[in-house]
Amino acid sequence: MPAIRVLQIMPAMDTGGMETFVMNLYRAMDREKVQFDFLYHYDKPCFYDEEICALGGRITKLTVRQDNNLPKYLRELRAFFSAHPEYRVIHGHYSGFGMFYNTVARRCGVPVRAGHSHNTAYEHNLVGQLDRMMSAQFDRELTHRFACSQRAGEMLYGSHPFKVLPNGVNTDRFARHDAADRAALRAELGVAEDEILFGHVGRFTQQKNHAGLLELFASLRQRMPRARLVLVGGGALEPQIREQAARMGLGQSVIFAGVRGDMQRLYHAMDVFLLPSLFEGLPVVLVEAQVSGLPCFVSDTVDPGAAFAQNIHYLPLNQPDAWVQAILSADLTRDLHARERAIEAGFDVRTSAEFLQNFYLEQYAIHSGEETV
Repeated sequence: MPAIRVLQIMPAMDTGGMETFVMNLYRAMDREKVQFDFLYHYDKPCFYDEEICALGGRITKLTVRQDNNLPKYLRELRAFFSAHPEYRVIHGHYSGFGMFYNTVARRCGVPVRAGHSHNTAYEHNLVGQLDRMMSAQFDRELTHRFACSQRAGEMLYGSHPFKVLPNGVNTDRFARHDAADRAALRAELGVAEDEILFGHVGRFTQQKNHAGLLELFASLRQRMPRARLVLVGGGALEPQIREQAARMGLGQSVIFAGVRGDMQRLYHAMDVFLLPSLFEGLPVVLVEAQVSGLPCFVSDTVDPGAAFAQNIHYLPLNQPDAWVQAILSADLTRDLHARERAIEAGFDVRTSAEFLQNFYLEQYAIHSGEETV
């Protein structure tokens, strides 16, 4: 029997936490039984395109987020689902446009329309508020609901029942340590072995609070002159953050590493992980950092359900001095048992992948005899 094909509906497949989680699932699936295909809302080259195709996935790219042409988008959705009756299950990770694609999918006879909540709040700008209003309709046409955390599910689904699937990672990959590789990457970044390397991973957006991170790091540098900061990621606000770092006189102490495909090496090169986000669902990067054994200092706006290691500290965003004191007084050694704690807490991706694989196969078996209506 050929593998069933499940359609994953995304904004695009760049290097965000939601996208990384879906790729983690895809890699962990038995692809002789379940194959992923992808529907994007941007027509552009994306970070994961090549790997998706190598794994056997098919990608369809629409343009609605570029041309904002909703009538065209609806026509394209109808044509797409009419041409692909093999999709009995769709898994929507893009809540803002779910009110459109779920409705069209239902009308085209797709019996299983799962939704996935990946966040706990929206950005406080016009785009964020539009996303909030549109996402309020996401729940309407769903048959099944998933969320990365309890808070994320409650925000998007209200009182409707949902299943929490933690944002798991490949714990073998991130728990692996190599002293020679750590030294080599630190040398590549220009970081001396006696320097303390603070790290952050995230797109340069308002949500990730890079501006506040630089203020925090500047305070740390006053007490820890051998401190360095590496920022991993890309995004629209990167030029603004580069200008801020220069204006604050941080100079070579801040490293802009760009988008990387070797994240496990980056975590092993770091000594401390910082995540002062304004809000998060259950951030994949925080799971990766914990599995890597890093001491983590995280804003108290981040879902506490993300914590499983012993060296994670939640701190108030509006008290930067508390961050400095917490870092100065903390034990900054690695948690050598973090992988075991992650597996016990359900953060190995194989746990979520096994659940979803069984869900997809079961739903296909139930609905395989249905006719398109």
